[in-house]
Amino acid sequence: MIQGRSFVKKDRHLYNTEGLTYLYWELFDSRRKGEEGSAFRYIEREPVLILDDIIREHQKYRPVIELGYTSKPYADLLGLTSFSAFRVGKGVRLKVLNASKRMFLVENLIIRGVKRIAVSDKYVEFDTDNYLYKPKLYLR
Repeated sequence: MIQGRSFVKKDRHLYNTEGLTYLYWELFDSRRKGEEGSAFRYIEREPVLILDDIIREHQKYRPVIELGYTSKPYADLLGLTSFSAFRVGKGVRLKVLNASKRMFLVENLIIRGVKRIAVSDKYVEFDTDNYLYKPKLYLR
């Protein structure tokens, strides 16, 4: 089971916030021990900046990031394919259990130009890798 990382605004000053207004890079790190700071080094900036922009506009929203950048050993452990958007740092999975919050998130992602979104009862997943896959809305 993947453990989500909650955004805590009061702890923001303890983390790397370079280039971000509200979020911090450690939320998107690979979950393996010893891989702290991997998101800042390897993840694409676009998905993180999109989430940061949503929080800038809706400051009461607090995302729970389940999956951001995944290193090769961690992605293998999760069984992700070799061409997964998480391996190249272009995908983000957010834990969203409330239906109205899922709708809020999907609406804001579409407004910001995201064209690949997957929605489940437990999460919303999106990526900005439009070269590998065609734009689609997936229901899982």
